[in-house]
Amino acid sequence: MYDFFLLLIGIIALPKLLYQMAFHKKYRNSLKQRVGIGFPEINKGKKTLIWVHAVSMGETKAIAALAKKLKKRSENVILLFSTVTETGLAEGKKSIPEADYHVFLPFDFNWIIKPIVKRVKPDRVILCETDFWYNFLNASKAEGAHLSVVNGKISVDSLKRFLKFPSFSRKLFSLIDSYCVQSNHYKERFLQLGIPEEKITVTGNIKFDSSFPKLSKEELNNWKLKLGIQPDDHVLVAGSTHDPEEKIILEACEKVWKTDPKLKVLIVPRHPERFDEVAQLLKKRGIEFSRYSEKSSRETPVVLVDAMGVLRQCYQSATLAVVAGSYTPKVGGHNIVEPCWYGVPVLFGPHLHSQPELLELVKEYQAGIQVDSSQLSHAIERLLLDTEQRKSLGQAGSRLVADLKGATDRTINAL
Repeated sequence: MYDFFLLLIGIIALPKLLYQMAFHKKYRNSLKQRVGIGFPEINKGKKTLIWVHAVSMGETKAIAALAKKLKKRSENVILLFSTVTETGLAEGKKSIPEADYHVFLPFDFNWIIKPIVKRVKPDRVILCETDFWYNFLNASKAEGAHLSVVNGKISVDSLKRFLKFPSFSRKLFSLIDSYCVQSNHYKERFLQLGIPEEKITVTGNIKFDSSFPKLSKEELNNWKLKLGIQPDDHVLVAGSTHDPEEKIILEACEKVWKTDPKLKVLIVPRHPERFDEVAQLLKKRGIEFSRYSEKSSRETPVVLVDAMGVLRQCYQSATLAVVAGSYTPKVGGHNIVEPCWYGVPVLFGPHLHSQPELLELVKEYQAGIQVDSSQLSHAIERLLLDTEQRKSLGQAGSRLVADLKGATDRTINAL
């Protein structure tokens, strides 16, 4: 029945998938492996095979430090990293070069995933945060693998969906041997699914242990030069934007430009297939802009950062940051702590239901400001004028980051 429903969903989703392939060039690199073709032949011999899975780019960044440590613990380990998205795979190759294999997780149809798992014979399967696929987990369990969730979380909406199908949910979650979760918020939600408390350990959020390399003074100056940022510019970074957040942020900035014409805005869309769409929006609004990919250092009020993997460099050049995903209920927020690594004050919207523990932390430390879209322009203006408040928010963010490290070691101890 599970396979039947997957097939039904697949048929319904097929037209959208074909459209995305044709017009946005999505899935072209991943589809072949996701249907089980070209999955690497792995001869593990007497070595231990650890299969680490992270659904997308954000989860990949989070688990990178943990994956590296697992690989370094023994020369007798084969590390297989899988993801679902093309951005996730690119990030995996960049952040976890130590992995022996980087692959796309095949679709969860039994006839696709079961033969692959049977060939690979994983000893441990480690899932980052979410992405629970029944056939994948069931096949891994049948091969004797120990199954763990790290940096575990579950949204309110996902919890409601799982509770509607208690028989299936019990079978799914009983396959997993241990849960290392981010916070007590998530522990309580997993307990509601009937998971025994002894299986759950609160280890904290491993995203806080990610490597956040800082540019040297010379590198930062060169970076700013590349983006056309002048010494007296104020820089606002709009990170990980989704539709319609670019429109919301630009409307706010158009008001700010009337009083602060030296405001420079870096827009960093979350997904690469939207780069051209955002460019069209800027043209439609008559806003002069340059594209990062054009490698032009000309001065424009907006730079469209149409590249992946450079958001953290953008934050280092920021006067303040708006972390997007929080101005649309469809997403429910991204990592609002990310700019704090660089002492950058952070603004974010009302929709943080996907990141409740981060919202609680930022509010507790007073490291950022939650502001509705109607008040966003006012909040930006106020912070640009008030140097002391910006400094206070930035210092609070640095304290937050310093206090929260260590989740990776706690997770490895729990595993």
